[in-house]
Amino acid sequence: MTDFQPTSPQPKRRAGRPKDMAKRNAMMDAAACLFFRYGLEGVTMEAVAREAGVSKVTVYGHFVTKEALFGSVIRRETETIRRGLDKLPDTHEGVRQSLIDVGMSLVHFLLEPHVLAVERVMNTQGEQHPELLQAFFEAGPWATKQWLQEKLEVLAQTGHLTLGVPTLAANQLCSMWQGMLVTEVRMGVRHLPSDEELHHQVSSAVDVFLAAYGNT
Repeated sequence: MTDFQPTSPQPKRRAGRPKDMAKRNAMMDAAACLFFRYGLEGVTMEAVAREAGVSKVTVYGHFVTKEALFGSVIRRETETIRRGLDKLPDTHEGVRQSLIDVGMSLVHFLLEPHVLAVERVMNTQGEQHPELLQAFFEAGPWATKQWLQEKLEVLAQTGHLTLGVPTLAANQLCSMWQGMLVTEVRMGVRHLPSDEELHHQVSSAVDVFLAAYGNT
């Protein structure tokens, strides 16, 4: 009788193949294009698959539902906005020119197509997706106000400004920088302004702001 020879253990099956990130990004790009054009309700998973050049099965393999895909798109765009704020310039010597430079950069950023697109779709879908709306505001409008407030506080600490309530001053300056000009672009009733128009808007706002808060 021969001795029993145990068979060598079978190798464990690997988990499913890792998701193809190139396809995932292509699907998210396609979905962003469609969502921002037609809104959440006007887009189907089949349309996303066609736009991305993949099968419907592939889309569902990455995103279980259309809502999950929408959430991934908004979170990606929100992170893009967050990174964009990090690129805005620091203040430098020459308070008026410093605030003009910051204002121009900030308003240019707020008028970027992806920022406008996220704002528009969240205006219509925010009530159905409050967690995404919260994340967008934290990364966009609220982060913008906090960022500006910190810049103004530095100028106050160096004796250039007397702010009183820094949050209020930041709100006022940010609102004046944008004015009706940005609102009209957001609502789609005017084209993007020229640099000359934008500079006039921003520099006029800075002059009013310094008349109220500047130490001359």
